[in-house]
Amino acid sequence: MNNNRSSRHENKEKKVNRLYNLLIAVVAVLIVFVGGTMILGNKDKSDNQAETTQNNPQTNDQKTDKTAKKDDDSSKDDQATDDQATDDQSSEDDQSSEDDQATDEESNDSDSQAKVEKNPEPGVAERKVDPSWDSVGTSQDAPAATYKKGSTDWNEMLKAVGEGSGISPSNMTVWRLGNNGGVGKAVATVSPKGNSSTKYRVQIEWVDGEGWKPAVVDKLQ
Repeated sequence: MNNNRSSRHENKEKKVNRLYNLLIAVVAVLIVFVGGTMILGNKDKSDNQAETTQNNPQTNDQKTDKTAKKDDDSSKDDQATDDQATDDQSSEDDQSSEDDQATDEESNDSDSQAKVEKNPEPGVAERKVDPSWDSVGTSQDAPAATYKKGSTDWNEMLKAVGEGSGISPSNMTVWRLGNNGGVGKAVATVSPKGNSSTKYRVQIEWVDGEGWKPAVVDKLQ
């Protein structure tokens, strides 16, 4: 009786062991199958990508061409901007040059009218006669010819002397102002204040209705 129980127990354990072994085998097969499928799937995907790239080299070339074209267009735009800036600067320089030339021509015209003579006589370093000198205006009908300091005629004569010498009457030292051979003619010797070594002898003339104007300016030695 005991032997039969022992035999049934052993048979039961053997069946259980076989069942465990079978399950283990099935699990192992599933693991191998799943792992192989994943590996093969990744390999096929990589091969397909490589094949796609190999079969479509034109796509990469097109991207490269588009990039190169974009860079070339950008370079052309920059060049156009630089050329425009250069043209604008050139135009400004040309205009400035024309303005300077016009100013120089006006100055030369004024200078060309003036007659300058070096050492025309003893004691005179330079003599200048300039037709562009103008009358200084007047509030008188005729010169007073009194040569009274501070009078209207005196002040107007000093304005004409300043016009010729380039010295403002307010910055002028008057060494002499007197008649120069007639009522409508006078002569003055002046210098800038504080610079008595530089003297000018200025001959002035009266113009009816317009006042006194410089006639001859000598820079004395």
